[in-house]
Amino acid sequence: MIEYKESKYNVWFEEGEKVVFVNYLTRAIATVNKDRAKMIKEILENPNKNWNGEYKKLKEDLIYGGYLVNKYFDELQHLKMMNYISRYDTSSPIFTIMPTLQCNFDCVYCYESKEGPSMRYEIAERIVDYLCEIARKKRKISIGWFGGEPLISFEIIRYINERVAKVCEEYNSEFHSSMSTNGFLLSEDKARYFDELKIRNVQITLDGPPEYHNKYRPLKGGAETFDKIYNNMKKLLEVTETTQISLRVNVGVENYDHIPQLLDMFDEFPKERMRIYFRWIFQGGEDKNGFYKKLHEFKGLNSFKKISKFYVKAAEKGFKVFFPILTQSRYCEYDSVAATVIGPEGEVYPCTVAVMKGSEFGKVTENGIEYEKEKYLYWYKPDAFEDEECKSCKILPICMGGCRNAKMGGNKGCPEEKRDMEHFAKVWYFTKKLEKSCGVEK
Repeated sequence: MIEYKESKYNVWFEEGEKVVFVNYLTRAIATVNKDRAKMIKEILENPNKNWNGEYKKLKEDLIYGGYLVNKYFDELQHLKMMNYISRYDTSSPIFTIMPTLQCNFDCVYCYESKEGPSMRYEIAERIVDYLCEIARKKRKISIGWFGGEPLISFEIIRYINERVAKVCEEYNSEFHSSMSTNGFLLSEDKARYFDELKIRNVQITLDGPPEYHNKYRPLKGGAETFDKIYNNMKKLLEVTETTQISLRVNVGVENYDHIPQLLDMFDEFPKERMRIYFRWIFQGGEDKNGFYKKLHEFKGLNSFKKISKFYVKAAEKGFKVFFPILTQSRYCEYDSVAATVIGPEGEVYPCTVAVMKGSEFGKVTENGIEYEKEKYLYWYKPDAFEDEECKSCKILPICMGGCRNAKMGGNKGCPEEKRDMEHFAKVWYFTKKLEKSCGVEK
């Protein structure tokens, strides 16, 4: 007879007359009345008792959802294997290309220099030759465009995507492309190329309604940007067939109370082609310490709990919401040897928040990418499964060790969701429930 034990990764909470059970490992969510919840707790406390009747059926459901696991099943080892497969699988390489480090914006919180080189065609030629060679050998290849502001170098984007897409078609490989842009230069003329260029997802940031966004994200020189971005988003969805928008909203002290006004502005947009997420303004450097000090004081100790209400509000409005840490078996896409960040001079960086002089650990050459092995190995050295705190953490299945770049800086790198794991489970449950009631499909 198989013996069982309770999963390490169960969380439960009450919602009115109901009780919700969540398992972070299997992503299972179950809602029951309080009588059944009491029965479930009895089973979890004594899983190997000879349960009969309704108890027996509940136990079977708990096993199916992963709330009960085989006594000899090592959940930590299972997680480790999932994580290692995700981190070291190179069958579907992901390239993030920064065609320029220049930017037309002067965001008050930006951690990038906003100045720097743009990619020359001779560098683009070297990069695209390398990418085409990869495309001939792999079943899938992805290119994401980042900056600076990538649309400043739109002709380079067209040149590289067209070449790679053609090779992928010849060799029956999948090709996906995406872009992170401030949206200001996303004219209708450019948007009309996106289907042809296989650009399927565009991330655009709006920091609240116009009066707050324009304060946080003005053009260089101070001109306003919201209206043009908003209209460009609308036109992008009109002139493309499949491109979706990921809307990022950065939250700060001044715009916090006004985020719902931004959500109201998208009532007429096709929300089935949009998804949204919220993040506190990110501190990427030590300048503007007064700005960040005020923000940290405002956020308090439980920053996720304070921002989570926007996820629920967005789901109520019919948006697809997503939590980035729930999308893969690693912390982020750059926590993988299959992910490569290429700068405008062919230099290779570990991730998009580690683009600075001295952080390069490779370069695209005529022979492919040549790495500085010492830097490369050091970047991949931190391992959550060799860290006792991580190994005992209930949120490990969705965090997988946290931000690698933060660890390089001597920090733990834990996501803000960890600060209240039960509340994160609640928000996750509420948004799934609301999406279902609104008919939102994932």
